[in-house]
Amino acid sequence: MDRFATLSGVLAILLWSMSVALTRSLSESLGPFGAAASIYTVSGIMVWMVGGKPSLRGESPAYLIVCGLLFIFYMVAFSLAIGLAHTRQQTLELGLINYLWPSLTLIFAVPLLKLRVRWWIWPGVVLAFAGVLWAISGGHGLDIHQLLRNVRGNPVAYGLALGAAVSWALYSNLVRVLCKGKGVLPLFLLATGAVLWVLYFTYSSNRISLTLPAIIELLAMGAVTAISYQCWDIAMKKGNATLVAALSYFTPLSSILIAGLWLHTLPGASFWPGVLMVVGGSLLCWTASRGK
Repeated sequence: MDRFATLSGVLAILLWSMSVALTRSLSESLGPFGAAASIYTVSGIMVWMVGGKPSLRGESPAYLIVCGLLFIFYMVAFSLAIGLAHTRQQTLELGLINYLWPSLTLIFAVPLLKLRVRWWIWPGVVLAFAGVLWAISGGHGLDIHQLLRNVRGNPVAYGLALGAAVSWALYSNLVRVLCKGKGVLPLFLLATGAVLWVLYFTYSSNRISLTLPAIIELLAMGAVTAISYQCWDIAMKKGNATLVAALSYFTPLSSILIAGLWLHTLPGASFWPGVLMVVGGSLLCWTASRGK
């Protein structure tokens, strides 16, 4: 196995960890709809430039329609959830909800891919969800009343974050069944951008004003998307895929840490047990899916 390829996978994980921070920062500059539309338009163009022109040849209609719709829904839901957060602290909570997808991916793989798992996958899922509930409760343990108050204060954003986690978990499984070629990631990204531009012109009254910092962050987000997917592809084909997959379950930890530093909103000590529970639950699910 190629050590460079394995390191490429680690780089992909670190780059993906920047998405919450950059999405929120751009949303504060361009508004949630304008930022999301700009992000996926630029990302689609950059992925096209790096990965080459995608081809529809050999791809099934089921892949293009089903996986395309799930991909677009995930990207729209994730970016708008982060953009619609009332505070930067709430951004971290919503980002953590999104990272339920690793556990959900393995759960959905049981019926969709006939994945054989060990019994402790279920405690793993419970632990991951408990971590999210802990974080949304404000770090005061599993306080149901505080949890409900927080969710009622911004139900659309919390609903979108949960919907994003579910849709990406479904996409991650179905793409393995339905994709017969190299995939058409650039087209999916550009389609996401098109949907978001429609939403922007329909629902947003904010005018996009591109400042130099916003332009830099937008280009950085596009580069992060393009480079991370290419690095991940190299790692899966030539590197230690098992090690890289295991390390990817630490993405919630690195993502929250990077977002906290970038947004100058590091969560208090009471928030981190929730993050660690999500990471621990995801790893427990992963070990339950290995070697049976």
